[in-house]
Amino acid sequence: MSINKLNINIKDKYIEQAFEILNFFKSIIIEVHHIGSSKLAKIPYNCDMDILFIVKSYDDVRNLADILIAEGYVHVNHFSDYFRDDMVMRKVVDGQNINMIFMSSASGKKNDILICTEHLLTNEQSCSDFKNLKKSLVKNEVTEAEYDERKYRLFQMIKNEGDHLTSV
Repeated sequence: MSINKLNINIKDKYIEQAFEILNFFKSIIIEVHHIGSSKLAKIPYNCDMDILFIVKSYDDVRNLADILIAEGYVHVNHFSDYFRDDMVMRKVVDGQNINMIFMSSASGKKNDILICTEHLLTNEQSCSDFKNLKKSLVKNEVTEAEYDERKYRLFQMIKNEGDHLTSV
């Protein structure tokens, strides 16, 4: 399958999954964003799709869980330390994990996530660094913990808050 075909399928899958959730919760969802590795056209291998849903409040997020579980979604308790205060639900669609991250509009993390995603889309060097890091994880050259730490440092560098590493 070509990268272009893969990207078209991912875009269609993102739209389909986002609309499915929006149909359930249109009164409490403020924004929807495709984030993560599957958003990057230059990552040519299968990976999870991450969809960020910004909701009005944390109470709204907690109230979603039972409804989504009844619809076949699975609550993911240990998705990432970064999202430990947010709710992550997963559904497998055509063999691909779709992670739906529900975050309160009061969270300060949303802007950081969107800045990093946009930077990876527009900055060839950062995208290459991230691609190489992801490839190392897929090839089991780094552990999950090492991957998470190096990804964190890359994103800190992107946000200009880290130690200004030149590569990961």
